[in-house]
Amino acid sequence: MKKKSIGHMLFLLLPGCACVFIVFCEVDHGLQPIHSKIGGAIRFYGKRVPLHTEEIRVALVKDFPPRDIKELLFSDHIPFRSHDTVLVSTPVPWEIFAPPGEYDMVAVIWKEHNESWNISNVVGVYGGLFLGDMLVPTYKTVTVPSYDSVVDTVDILANVNRVDRDAKIEGTIHFDGTWPENTGIVGVGAFVDIPQKGNLLDLYLKNAALDYSVPAFVKDHVYQLKVRSADTLEYVAVLWINSSYDLTSIREIGHYTDPNDPSKPGTVTTGYGLTAEKVDITVDFSK
Repeated sequence: MKKKSIGHMLFLLLPGCACVFIVFCEVDHGLQPIHSKIGGAIRFYGKRVPLHTEEIRVALVKDFPPRDIKELLFSDHIPFRSHDTVLVSTPVPWEIFAPPGEYDMVAVIWKEHNESWNISNVVGVYGGLFLGDMLVPTYKTVTVPSYDSVVDTVDILANVNRVDRDAKIEGTIHFDGTWPENTGIVGVGAFVDIPQKGNLLDLYLKNAALDYSVPAFVKDHVYQLKVRSADTLEYVAVLWINSSYDLTSIREIGHYTDPNDPSKPGTVTTGYGLTAEKVDITVDFSK
């Protein structure tokens, strides 16, 4: 049996761990070599590619959201250069060897220097649209018919403004009640538009920033999240994933409320280089 390694990466850093999981995705092709591939071009736009950029890659997933990070296939590093403007830049080609099948989503993911891969750093999706700098959660599927198929028309717009974060928010998350025993990952996310309740696509693609380093089984945790000063954050929420790390299990378990009207979500604004403080959230596990 011949195996071909087709990519490696990870976009979640598990809380309480000192290391980043690196996953090597391998596909067993039996006696038949793989020649099929998906490719296209990326057109970057925005103010600039952030100076703290380490890597940019394209990722494929057959079933979105994936149940396991091993389901993701990654391209090689996409060339880029940091400069004052990337608006109307020259398209950059990309390709991934991929076995036949239907792929739910093709996304461009950005990685910050010395940080782990994070799903909030998706800067473009095939078929996706932007309203300003907000990525609208729409996408197109891609089908690879056979082992000798080449699908090379998957062109993607990528907006690097989404990851050029120049401000912060911080606060305390207070956990009331008994933690679920099957807790795996806990994070805090900021959204420029309120996600639709129970809509996994909204939770994954509408967030402006997301950090999965909130420790589990604690009473209180002080968090800090990098955001863009240009964004008005309409929703800041705590997100939960089970101990099987099944990404379809993601749930919102609490959110920041308006100090003047706790029945409504609170809005947060910042300024360049500034930190918005006391963006506190209470999670009540009894609810």
